[in-house]
Amino acid sequence: MIKLYHIQAEGDPFGGSRNGCKAVIALEEMGIDYEVNALDRMADCRPADAAYRQINPNGVTPTIDDNGFILWESGAILQYLADANPSSGLLPTDSKERAKVQQWVAWEGASFAPALLNFFFAMTAPEPDEATVASTKEAFLGTLSILNNQLAGKEYICGDYSIADIASGAITSLSFLLGLDLTPYPNILAWLARLRDKPSWQAAAAVMSDMDAGKEQIG
Repeated sequence: MIKLYHIQAEGDPFGGSRNGCKAVIALEEMGIDYEVNALDRMADCRPADAAYRQINPNGVTPTIDDNGFILWESGAILQYLADANPSSGLLPTDSKERAKVQQWVAWEGASFAPALLNFFFAMTAPEPDEATVASTKEAFLGTLSILNNQLAGKEYICGDYSIADIASGAITSLSFLLGLDLTPYPNILAWLARLRDKPSWQAAAAVMSDMDAGKEQIG
């Protein structure tokens, strides 16, 4: 059984780890037995001398322990789980199609998530700077445009449902908590509706809470 280190929604000041939710969704999607080792963000992750830092030196989630094999970074975990469970179909076997999925997983980690976090931190600063808020918002909206264009004529990012959808989908709905109107991005809203209806996604409480915040837009 896989042990998942995860910050769950209940009791967390930020509503849980969306990156941790990516692992939850993948494990549920693949029907893999797992147990959650619930962490407290402030007590277990933030202190530099926390015991968890011996498992993941970054002090963030998710981390998995697969019978002694420790792995962190959500993108790496998604790929590992999909590789270990090829029947899930979440990572194509064709080399070119596989590379496309890996490209979008990498894009989420290198471009999409950082843009979202920059905007989030600018918005939630004790004394938000208007210029910083405006510039980080513009940058994040640019990544939303890229995602919306990629979804044109497709149900999922790479055509078929894959770990690319889990990687980006689990954080996209944070947009609603930041007060963003996603109606200019109809492909994203339709995609989020498809993801929300999957049983595996409904097991990720933090993501479902974000989806609920945008239910008027998602429909």
